[in-house]
Amino acid sequence: MAVSSPVLAVGAFIVGVVIIVYSVEELVENITKAAVVTGLSTFVLAVLFAGLDFENWAFGVASMLGELPGIAIGSALGSGLFLVGVAVAIGGFIAPFETTVDRDYLALLFLSPLLLLVFILDGMLSRFDGVALLAFFGLILGYIYCEEEKGRETFRDEEAEKAVSEVESEGHGEWYYLGLSVLFVVGIVVGSELAVRGARGIVTAFGLNQTVFGMTFVGMAMAVEEVTLVVAPVREGRPSIAVGNIVGSLIFFATGNIGLLAVTRAFTLDPSVLAFYWPVFFIATAATGFFLYRGRIKRPEAIVLGALYVAYWIGSYLTI
Repeated sequence: MAVSSPVLAVGAFIVGVVIIVYSVEELVENITKAAVVTGLSTFVLAVLFAGLDFENWAFGVASMLGELPGIAIGSALGSGLFLVGVAVAIGGFIAPFETTVDRDYLALLFLSPLLLLVFILDGMLSRFDGVALLAFFGLILGYIYCEEEKGRETFRDEEAEKAVSEVESEGHGEWYYLGLSVLFVVGIVVGSELAVRGARGIVTAFGLNQTVFGMTFVGMAMAVEEVTLVVAPVREGRPSIAVGNIVGSLIFFATGNIGLLAVTRAFTLDPSVLAFYWPVFFIATAATGFFLYRGRIKRPEAIVLGALYVAYWIGSYLTI
């Protein structure tokens, strides 16, 4: 059921997104601490939480269950574009950085949107397609895990190390952190339901296209914390954390995220996804991979990525 009043719909959407983002941040922190207390590998957590965007997953699944597939897939691809065109662009502009990324990881980054293209060429995504995309995502994570076990140390181990020190100072047991984790899972569910109801009300009240709304406003709202996850580590002289987040998130958005949406419910794609949104997502991903291959994202690269995002916003409304 949608929120009938446009003002209430906008308010419900904003409040829902805030609840989701806050709950996810706290969930990640408490799961990490619970893992430290129970003795699980902090490395595994570092890999998983570098790329998985749980709030986007939660919102996407809720959108699918609410029969808003355009918003769901738009949120996934739109979040990836926001990450590149805003978060990475801001990071490269205010804190230019150089880095080194292994070529096989960049190859996986380039391959991910191409894998998605294979499954959306017929204009729809079935549950089988979703299972296949999730399987590919699992294989990619497995490969990265095996390579990191050999000593590559690419992703953000610093977050796990910080959790260790916090657990030692707080002195709580595993059930404390597990209990908080359950509480914030409930927060994600509540926030997702509220945001979806608000989104449905906005689309209805203002006559917006689902996919356009998902690709622009929802994608931006779902990925706003990515600015901090990119900019803060770069400014602190730890670009590997930012790069791990960039690479992991873009792979996730193209495979695992959309895979889960299709598993939740098969759906037909808006023609604009193939005609406009996927090509822009692929170009943004390829450009990011090329800049990382060259080993730097500085102001010229940041301007290119920012200009691409502006062009994408303009194109979104010209394709309606």
